[in-house]
Amino acid sequence: MADERLQQEIDSIRADVAQLGQDITELTRVIRNLGEAKVDDIKGSVNAGIDNASEELLRRVEAAREKGRKVSGDFEETVRKYPLGSLLGAFGVGIIITQLMNIGGRH
Repeated sequence: MADERLQQEIDSIRADVAQLGQDITELTRVIRNLGEAKVDDIKGSVNAGIDNASEELLRRVEAAREKGRKVSGDFEETVRKYPLGSLLGAFGVGIIITQLMNIGGRH
């Protein structure tokens, strides 16, 4: 009688240990799946951030290009309107740069 009870207890413990092993296997699978899902979410967020940053960079580059075209066009228009003044201005800037370079060379 005691042997039967002991055997039943041992069988019950074996069943519990087997169930525990299955539970651990299932828990590991669930954790792995959650981890993979989280990694996918993070990848999606990073990719969305990169896409947004790329779009913003392209927008700013295009705005800078447009501003450069406008400034260049305005400069050309000013030179056309005032050719002598533009020539004298460029000559004056050249003299100033030459003087600054000579001052730097004297030290």
